[in-house]
Amino acid sequence: MNDAEFLRALEDGSFPRDAMDHRAHLRLALLHRGDPQRARDLLLRYITRIGGLVKYNETLTQVWLRLVSAHAETTVNALMNTPLADPNLPFRHYSPERLWSDEARSRFLEPDLQPLPPPLG
Repeated sequence: MNDAEFLRALEDGSFPRDAMDHRAHLRLALLHRGDPQRARDLLLRYITRIGGLVKYNETLTQVWLRLVSAHAETTVNALMNTPLADPNLPFRHYSPERLWSDEARSRFLEPDLQPLPPPLG
């Protein structure tokens, strides 16, 4: 599936739920690197359509958008050869208590362990 098809499938909710894995989340963040709000909004629309809204975590979404923006790689394959391939990477910045809190689910919280890297350029 090319990038346009991927984005269209997210938009209309036809992207397979079981295919929305870590790699797919990184792909979405990468495709909207210059417009992270658009990536967030598309993710929210998708998970609302598939009935996954109860799992949504605003802080976790913002963390991944920010981590992707701090890397120069231009393909998801390249990103998968960086520390971003580790889905547990946010726990270098957040304690589990903070990241899984109700507050973190509803709004972005700053890290409590170590700052997030700044975006490139």
